[in-house]
Amino acid sequence: MSKDGTEIVNPPWVYGPSEMKEWIDATYPTRKDKKKKKEKRSILQDVRVSMDIKGEKKSLTGLKLFGFERVEEHFNVIEIVQILLRGFARAGFRNVEEIRLDNQSIYRHPELRYDIRKIIEFVGKYRKRYFKRAELKVLFEENCEVKVTIKKIHARRSASIELFFDGRIEKERLSRFLNYVKEHREIEFLYRHSP
Repeated sequence: MSKDGTEIVNPPWVYGPSEMKEWIDATYPTRKDKKKKKEKRSILQDVRVSMDIKGEKKSLTGLKLFGFERVEEHFNVIEIVQILLRGFARAGFRNVEEIRLDNQSIYRHPELRYDIRKIIEFVGKYRKRYFKRAELKVLFEENCEVKVTIKKIHARRSASIELFFDGRIEKERLSRFLNYVKEHREIEFLYRHSP
C-alpha cells in the first residue's frame, strides 16, 4: 500500500494465472464497462411555434387603440413556403399532403411519399404571383403532422407564420428545422409553446 492509499499492482510474472487475470482486468477494463447507455431522446408532444419575419410592416387599419390593428408584411409568401419546405426536408420530413394558396388548393397528394424536393420546385412556379395567405400540411412517418399558416396581412399582436406540430416530434428534429429557418431568414419573434 502506498502513501495515498492505493494498492500497487504488481506485473503478471510475479503472480499465478488467477492473479494475472485480475491484473489484466484492472489495467484493461472489459467491454461491459465501456458500453455507454443509450441516450433517451427527448420527444415533444403537440408543439406550437409562432414566428415573425424581420422587415417593414405597413399599417392597414387605425384600430391601434384597441389592439386590433392590421399590418401587412413585406415578404413573398412563396419564398417563405420554399424556405419552410427546405427546413422540413432538412429535419427529415418527406411527404407534403396539401398546399393551399389564398384558399385554393394547388397540390393535394397525401398518398405520395418522398415528394418534398419535387414540391419545392413546383411551388417555385408561383413565385411571380402575389399571394396573401398560404397553408401547408406536411407529414412525418404517420406520427406527426405539421399544419403551417403563413399570413401576409395579420393583426399586429399575432405572428405572420404559425406552425402546429400535431403529434410527437423529437426535439432534435424541431431544432434542426428552426435552425435552418433562422439561417435563411431573419426571425424577429420566435415563440415555442406546448399545450
